[in-house]
Amino acid sequence: MKQFLQTKTAKTGYFVIGLIIIFSVLFVVFTNSKLTASLRAPKIYFKEDVHDFGHVPRGPELQYNFKFTNKGNAVLNIERVQTSCGCTGATVGEKTEYKKNESGEIKITFNTQGRSGHQEKTISVFSNDPENLQKDLKISCEVDDPGDQ
Repeated sequence: MKQFLQTKTAKTGYFVIGLIIIFSVLFVVFTNSKLTASLRAPKIYFKEDVHDFGHVPRGPELQYNFKFTNKGNAVLNIERVQTSCGCTGATVGEKTEYKKNESGEIKITFNTQGRSGHQEKTISVFSNDPENLQKDLKISCEVDDPGDQ
């Protein structure tokens, strides 16, 4: 048996088994650290991410609030909101930090003045949710031209 343990075949076998054990341990450590980090992360959850105003007359300013909740286990920070067009406004208000299960809203305004036909706008919400650093919300409507009536 001693002679076998000193052969190249035995030494190579032990080396390979050792590498497999080392890589298995490293895999478990890295996998669990990512899992643990995601369990302690904030998570932004919107009840809905699309709103259709339907047919609207040209002229008035439309308003809608997208409601969200922090479903994660860390504080959610709303870093900024950005709209796809100057005719659309979006604010999160003065509060930008939300604890676990705390809710808030993104207030949207859309100016229909000078618009006609199908309109679709995007509002991007940037937060510290690692799975949703940028969440896109959409509003749409059909602006009726008063001359068509």
